[in-house]
Amino acid sequence: MQTFPRNPDRLEAPVQLTDDTGTAWQLRKRRIDLRAVRRLMKDRAATVILGESGGTRPRLVADSERPLLWAAVRDGYRGPGGSPSASRYLAHEFRAGTDRRMLYVEEHC
Repeated sequence: MQTFPRNPDRLEAPVQLTDDTGTAWQLRKRRIDLRAVRRLMKDRAATVILGESGGTRPRLVADSERPLLWAAVRDGYRGPGGSPSASRYLAHEFRAGTDRRMLYVEEHC
């Protein structure tokens, strides 16, 4: 999967991510609300990506990892609907076509 020079939140539009299958995902919404993060995390049709190393190194999140990731994001989300003092996670929504959705979770230390 392609890496980013900076986290997606700091890149100028248009932002695109190409996955290992060659699918081009376009950034649709930055800093999505925590309720939208929860919906996408639970939606098995949505792809979930964890951007490690400050959001620059994306990796696919396995279905079995989603509950643990959700618990961490829920308690440490710094975007809308999260805790103002939280500073570890931020999420964005990407789309491929009109019907494929991806949740991109940035992880910051």
